[in-house]
Parts: sequence; structure tokens; C-alpha cells
Amino acid sequence: MIGLLTGCNPVHQQTIDSEEVMTSFPDIIEPHYPEQAEQSGDVVVLMNGMRNGDKWRTFMKHVSKEQPGQVRVTKYTIEGGPVIHELVYDGKVIQTTYDDSRDMYGSGQGETTNTCKGIGTIKSEQGRTFHVLTECEKENIFSIPK
Repeated sequence: MIGLLTGCNPVHQQTIDSEEVMTSFPDIIEPHYPEQAEQSGDVVVLMNGMRNGDKWRTFMKHVSKEQPGQVRVTKYTIEGGPVIHELVYDGKVIQTTYDDSRDMYGSGQGETTNTCKGIGTIKSEQGRTFHVLTECEKENIFSIPK
């Protein structure tokens, strides 16, 4: 299935513990509705839950073992706008790219990058627990439900 999604855009892969890690992300299917994001292999975070959560768990496993890995997370706002986070871990730091250019009601930052050293957890006032990036060079704007 991945070959079909990326057939026109070659993707280089390496194998770690029998799991393939891509070194570039598949093209984003437009419009980037949750179904297209899920088909692209993104972890999809909606107001009522998460799709492709196994991909997030695999990424977390790579980080915990200090092995390279990557994941693209597309979070949808209450209005339905996609905000895309691409995280690439090289075994030491996480390079992140944040893109809110498809969210009509967003901050209009477009694409920004950041470097972080790890992933931790926080608890919201409502009692929900989230994974967050830690020790970032710039302000961290990434979180995902645990």
C-alpha cells in the first residue's frame, strides 16, 4: 500500500528491529481531510479520538530505544482545519516541523521548525494526560493524547 501512495515519490527506507523507517514522508493528499491523512499513514487526532495510534506507539518505542524513527501527526481543530506535525528522531534529538497553513482559523504561522531532546507527559486541569516534546529550542506547541 505504501508503494501505491508514494510510487511517484521514491522513499528511502532502512530496517530497524524488523520495522521499516522512512527517511522522508509520503506526499500529503489534498484536501487533507481525516480520511486522506489516515490513508497517507498519518496519526490522525480528532476531537473524538485517534486513528493510526499504532504509528505513534512505534515512534515512541524508537525514541525510548534511541533508534531513528519518524511520524507525521495531523491534528484537526474544532472547526476541522488540519495542523500537521512531522517529527523525525535521529537517535539523539527530535526535529519537528509544524504546519498550520491548511487551518483557515489558525495562527497563520505556516511552516516552522524546532528541535527537542525528548518526549514527556503532562496532565491537563481536566485530568487528561498528553505526550509533549521536552527541552525544545523554541516554544513547544506539540501535544498528543496519551
